[in-house]
Amino acid sequence: MYKKLTAGLLATIVLAGCQADKDIQVTDTASQIKAAQETKQDVKSYASTYKNKTKENSKSSQTYLSLKKDKDDNQEVTVKNQEENGKFYVYENKAILQQDGQWIDASKLGGSQLLAMTTPLLYSEQFKLIDKLKDADYKSGTLTETITSYEQYLKIFGQQENDKKAIKDLQKKFPDIHNTITVNFNKNNQIEKITNDLKLKNKETAIENNAVTTFSDINNVKLEIPNEVKQAKTVGE
Repeated sequence: MYKKLTAGLLATIVLAGCQADKDIQVTDTASQIKAAQETKQDVKSYASTYKNKTKENSKSSQTYLSLKKDKDDNQEVTVKNQEENGKFYVYENKAILQQDGQWIDASKLGGSQLLAMTTPLLYSEQFKLIDKLKDADYKSGTLTETITSYEQYLKIFGQQENDKKAIKDLQKKFPDIHNTITVNFNKNNQIEKITNDLKLKNKETAIENNAVTTFSDINNVKLEIPNEVKQAKTVGE
Protein backbone atom coordinates (compact mmCIF):
# COMPACT_ATOMS: atom_id res chain seq x y z
CA MET A 1 0.00 0.00 0.00
CA TYR A 2 2.76 2.41 1.00
CA LYS A 3 4.78 1.57 -2.11
CA LYS A 4 1.74 2.10 -4.36
CA LEU A 5 1.00 5.44 -2.70
CA THR A 6 4.64 6.53 -3.01
CA ALA A 7 4.76 5.51 -6.68
CA GLY A 8 1.52 7.36 -7.39
CA LEU A 9 2.73 10.47 -5.59
CA LEU A 10 6.04 10.37 -7.46
CA ALA A 11 4.24 10.05 -10.81
CA THR A 12 2.06 13.05 -9.93
CA ILE A 13 5.11 15.14 -9.02
CA VAL A 14 6.91 14.19 -12.25
CA LEU A 15 3.80 14.97 -14.32
CA ALA A 16 3.37 18.31 -12.59
CA GLY A 17 7.01 19.10 -13.25
CA CYS A 18 6.64 18.31 -16.95
CA GLN A 19 3.52 20.47 -17.13
CA ALA A 20 5.33 23.34 -15.43
CA ASP A 21 8.10 23.11 -18.02
CA LYS A 22 5.53 23.16 -20.83
CA ASP A 23 3.55 26.15 -19.55
CA ILE A 24 5.03 29.58 -20.12
CA GLN A 25 4.66 32.27 -17.51
CA VAL A 26 3.60 35.32 -19.53
CA THR A 27 5.06 38.48 -18.03
CA ASP A 28 6.28 40.52 -21.00
CA THR A 29 6.26 40.86 -24.79
CA ALA A 30 8.77 38.09 -25.47
CA SER A 31 7.00 35.53 -23.29
CA GLN A 32 3.59 36.46 -24.73
CA ILE A 33 4.81 35.92 -28.29
CA LYS A 34 6.49 32.64 -27.30
CA ALA A 35 3.35 31.41 -25.54
CA ALA A 36 1.24 32.23 -28.60
CA GLN A 37 3.69 30.44 -30.87
CA GLU A 38 3.59 27.32 -28.70
CA THR A 39 -0.21 27.13 -28.82
CA LYS A 40 -0.35 27.76 -32.58
CA GLN A 41 -0.11 24.08 -33.53
CA ASP A 42 -3.07 23.26 -31.27
CA VAL A 43 -5.44 25.47 -33.27
CA LYS A 44 -7.15 23.13 -35.75
CA SER A 45 -10.49 24.81 -36.43
CA TYR A 46 -11.94 28.28 -35.90
CA ALA A 47 -14.16 31.08 -37.13
CA SER A 48 -12.58 34.36 -38.19
CA THR A 49 -13.58 37.75 -39.56
CA TYR A 50 -11.67 40.48 -41.37
CA LYS A 51 -13.05 44.01 -41.64
CA ASN A 52 -11.16 46.63 -43.60
CA LYS A 53 -12.23 50.26 -43.77
CA THR A 54 -10.35 52.67 -46.01
CA LYS A 55 -10.87 56.41 -46.23
CA GLU A 56 -9.09 58.69 -48.70
CA ASN A 57 -10.03 62.31 -48.02
CA SER A 58 -13.84 62.16 -48.28
CA LYS A 59 -14.07 58.84 -50.16
CA SER A 60 -14.47 55.62 -48.20
CA SER A 61 -14.76 51.91 -48.88
CA GLN A 62 -15.26 48.82 -46.77
CA THR A 63 -14.58 45.10 -47.15
CA TYR A 64 -15.84 42.31 -44.91
CA LEU A 65 -14.69 38.70 -45.02
CA SER A 66 -15.65 35.85 -42.74
CA LEU A 67 -14.34 32.32 -42.62
CA LYS A 68 -15.15 29.04 -40.95
CA LYS A 69 -12.38 26.45 -41.08
CA ASP A 70 -12.64 22.86 -39.90
CA LYS A 71 -9.90 20.48 -38.75
CA ASP A 72 -9.59 19.09 -42.30
CA ASP A 73 -8.76 22.56 -43.67
CA ASN A 74 -12.10 22.88 -45.47
CA GLN A 75 -13.36 26.46 -45.45
CA GLU A 76 -16.58 28.40 -45.90
CA VAL A 77 -15.85 32.00 -46.89
CA THR A 78 -18.22 34.98 -47.08
CA VAL A 79 -17.27 38.15 -48.97
CA LYS A 80 -19.01 41.51 -48.74
CA ASN A 81 -17.94 44.79 -50.36
CA GLN A 82 -19.26 47.42 -52.75
CA GLU A 83 -18.91 45.08 -55.72
CA GLU A 84 -19.98 41.68 -54.44
CA ASN A 85 -21.81 39.82 -51.73
CA GLY A 86 -21.27 36.11 -51.94
CA LYS A 87 -19.88 32.89 -50.59
CA PHE A 88 -17.39 30.30 -51.75
CA TYR A 89 -15.87 27.13 -50.33
CA VAL A 90 -12.41 25.68 -50.13
CA TYR A 91 -12.95 21.92 -50.21
CA GLU A 92 -10.06 19.46 -50.52
CA ASN A 93 -7.85 22.43 -51.48
CA LYS A 94 -10.19 23.35 -54.36
CA ALA A 95 -11.85 26.75 -54.75
CA ILE A 96 -15.57 26.19 -55.32
CA LEU A 97 -18.02 28.98 -56.10
CA GLN A 98 -21.53 29.41 -57.41
CA GLN A 99 -22.08 30.52 -61.00
CA ASP A 100 -25.51 30.77 -62.64
CA GLY A 101 -27.01 28.75 -59.80
CA GLN A 102 -24.48 25.93 -60.04
CA TRP A 103 -21.45 25.18 -57.89
CA ILE A 104 -18.25 24.91 -59.91
CA ASP A 105 -14.64 24.04 -59.14
CA ALA A 106 -12.81 27.20 -60.24
CA SER A 107 -9.36 26.07 -59.13
CA LYS A 108 -8.07 26.26 -62.71
CA LEU A 109 -9.97 29.45 -63.50
CA GLY A 110 -8.67 32.07 -61.09
CA GLY A 111 -8.95 29.79 -58.09
CA SER A 112 -5.59 30.92 -56.75
CA GLN A 113 -6.97 34.45 -56.40
CA LEU A 114 -9.87 33.16 -54.33
CA LEU A 115 -7.52 31.17 -52.11
CA ALA A 116 -5.36 34.28 -51.65
CA MET A 117 -8.42 36.16 -50.37
CA THR A 118 -8.51 33.91 -47.32
CA THR A 119 -4.95 34.78 -46.23
CA PRO A 120 -5.97 37.61 -43.83
CA LEU A 121 -8.39 35.17 -42.16
CA LEU A 122 -5.98 32.29 -41.53
CA TYR A 123 -4.70 31.84 -37.98
CA SER A 124 -1.17 30.78 -38.88
CA GLU A 125 -0.71 33.77 -41.20
CA GLN A 126 -1.04 36.21 -38.29
CA PHE A 127 2.37 35.21 -36.95
CA LYS A 128 4.09 36.87 -39.90
CA LEU A 129 3.01 40.09 -38.18
CA ILE A 130 3.18 39.03 -34.52
CA ASP A 131 6.76 37.76 -34.82
CA LYS A 132 7.81 41.28 -35.84
CA LEU A 133 6.35 42.93 -32.73
CA LYS A 134 9.31 42.19 -30.47
CA ASP A 135 9.44 45.77 -29.19
CA ALA A 136 5.69 46.14 -28.65
CA ASP A 137 4.33 47.26 -25.28
CA TYR A 138 2.86 44.45 -23.18
CA LYS A 139 -0.07 44.75 -20.80
CA SER A 140 -2.15 41.82 -19.54
CA GLY A 141 -2.62 39.74 -22.69
CA THR A 142 -2.28 42.66 -25.08
CA LEU A 143 0.58 43.77 -27.33
CA THR A 144 0.59 47.31 -28.72
CA GLU A 145 3.03 48.61 -31.30
CA THR A 146 2.94 52.35 -32.04
CA ILE A 147 4.86 53.59 -35.08
CA THR A 148 5.28 57.31 -35.68
CA SER A 149 8.11 57.39 -38.23
CA TYR A 150 9.34 55.58 -41.32
CA GLU A 151 12.53 54.79 -39.45
CA GLN A 152 10.48 52.66 -37.04
CA TYR A 153 8.41 51.22 -39.87
CA LEU A 154 11.53 50.13 -41.75
CA LYS A 155 13.00 48.55 -38.63
CA ILE A 156 9.93 46.38 -38.15
CA PHE A 157 8.75 45.66 -41.69
CA GLY A 158 11.76 46.39 -43.91
CA GLN A 159 13.78 43.23 -43.40
CA GLN A 160 13.50 42.11 -47.02
CA GLU A 161 14.86 44.23 -49.86
CA ASN A 162 11.56 44.32 -51.75
CA ASP A 163 9.74 45.39 -48.57
CA LYS A 164 12.35 48.05 -47.90
CA LYS A 165 11.93 49.44 -51.41
CA ALA A 166 8.13 49.46 -51.13
CA ILE A 167 8.31 51.34 -47.81
CA LYS A 168 10.72 53.93 -49.19
CA ASP A 169 8.47 54.45 -52.21
CA LEU A 170 5.54 54.91 -49.82
CA GLN A 171 7.53 57.47 -47.85
CA LYS A 172 8.15 59.52 -51.00
CA LYS A 173 4.43 59.64 -51.69
CA PHE A 174 3.22 60.05 -48.09
CA PRO A 175 5.87 61.63 -45.82
CA ASP A 176 3.70 61.36 -42.68
CA ILE A 177 2.91 57.96 -41.19
CA HIS A 178 1.23 56.75 -38.00
CA ASN A 179 0.53 53.08 -37.39
CA THR A 180 -0.92 51.44 -34.28
CA ILE A 181 -1.09 47.65 -34.09
CA THR A 182 -2.89 45.96 -31.20
CA VAL A 183 -3.00 42.21 -30.62
CA ASN A 184 -5.31 40.72 -27.98
CA PHE A 185 -4.85 37.16 -26.70
CA ASN A 186 -7.31 35.02 -24.75
CA LYS A 187 -6.57 33.19 -21.50
CA ASN A 188 -5.08 30.30 -23.50
CA ASN A 189 -2.63 32.68 -25.22
CA GLN A 190 -4.47 32.26 -28.52
CA ILE A 191 -5.08 35.20 -30.83
CA GLU A 192 -8.45 36.82 -30.22
CA LYS A 193 -8.24 40.11 -32.11
CA ILE A 194 -5.76 42.11 -34.18
CA THR A 195 -6.36 45.79 -34.95
CA ASN A 196 -4.12 47.51 -37.48
CA ASP A 197 -4.76 51.25 -37.77
CA LEU A 198 -2.65 53.00 -40.42
CA LYS A 199 -2.69 56.70 -41.30
CA LEU A 200 -0.76 58.22 -44.23
CA LYS A 201 -0.65 61.86 -45.23
CA ASN A 202 0.83 64.33 -47.70
CA LYS A 203 -0.12 67.91 -48.56
CA GLU A 204 -3.11 66.89 -50.69
CA THR A 205 -4.21 63.51 -49.42
CA ALA A 206 -4.98 61.83 -46.11
CA ILE A 207 -5.51 58.07 -46.04
CA GLU A 208 -6.85 56.07 -43.11
CA ASN A 209 -6.90 52.28 -43.20
CA ASN A 210 -8.38 50.31 -40.32
CA ALA A 211 -8.17 46.51 -40.44
CA VAL A 212 -9.62 44.30 -37.71
CA THR A 213 -9.18 40.52 -37.62
CA THR A 214 -10.96 38.35 -35.04
CA PHE A 215 -10.81 34.66 -34.10
CA SER A 216 -13.46 32.72 -32.18
CA ASP A 217 -14.83 29.19 -31.63
CA ILE A 218 -11.29 27.83 -31.64
CA ASN A 219 -11.33 24.03 -32.07
CA ASN A 220 -15.14 24.05 -31.99
CA VAL A 221 -16.01 24.58 -35.66
CA LYS A 222 -17.55 21.76 -37.69
CA LEU A 223 -18.47 22.35 -41.32
CA GLU A 224 -21.30 20.64 -43.16
CA ILE A 225 -20.17 20.87 -46.78
CA PRO A 226 -23.20 20.65 -49.13
CA ASN A 227 -23.17 17.66 -51.51
CA GLU A 228 -23.45 19.94 -54.53
CA VAL A 229 -20.21 21.62 -53.42
CA LYS A 230 -18.46 18.27 -53.02
CA GLN A 231 -19.64 17.24 -56.50
CA ALA A 232 -18.80 20.53 -58.22
CA LYS A 233 -17.58 20.18 -61.80
CA THR A 234 -14.17 21.53 -62.75
CA VAL A 235 -14.14 24.38 -65.28
CA GLY A 236 -11.28 25.98 -67.17
CA GLU A 237 -9.60 22.76 -68.25
